[in-house]
Amino acid sequence: MGVLKKFEQRLEGLVNGTFAKVFKSEVQPVEIAGALQRECDNNATIWNRDRTVVPNDFIVELSTPDYERLSPYSGQLGDELAGMVRDYAKQQRYTFMGPIKVHLEKAEDLDTGLYRVRSRTLASSSSQQAPGTSQAPSAPSAAPYGRPGAPGGYGYPPGAPGRP
Repeated sequence: MGVLKKFEQRLEGLVNGTFAKVFKSEVQPVEIAGALQRECDNNATIWNRDRTVVPNDFIVELSTPDYERLSPYSGQLGDELAGMVRDYAKQQRYTFMGPIKVHLEKAEDLDTGLYRVRSRTLASSSSQQAPGTSQAPSAPSAAPYGRPGAPGGYGYPPGAPGRP
């Protein structure tokens, strides 16, 4: 990742983290959808000129109030978000090593309106896997996000409190 991109993410993180703490607004599913798209973009791995692999297993960590509000719908919401990731990946010509899964988890260290996305690439033994690829999962990544003040806002900078 370039120096300019890191700087941009840190700046956006400071603004969005502050915005979320001041206004204490709830996380909306559309914000999570945008975060999952960014997670794919940020963790895309080019295997060859025709294949770019992205994570397929996502964990969305939510503050306690946000988790309690969204958890009754976690199954349906997870399916909808997985479908959105699949559609986005198709547009970007990304591929997956296995089925797409999105899970919600409670994170005690997050305030209302803040969330974090962790992802990893998990290979499956089904026909979705390319011949000759490894079955070993990649190292998980974590990308913390705050409630965006405007569409396209990201999260807080690396090393910020609450970052795993």
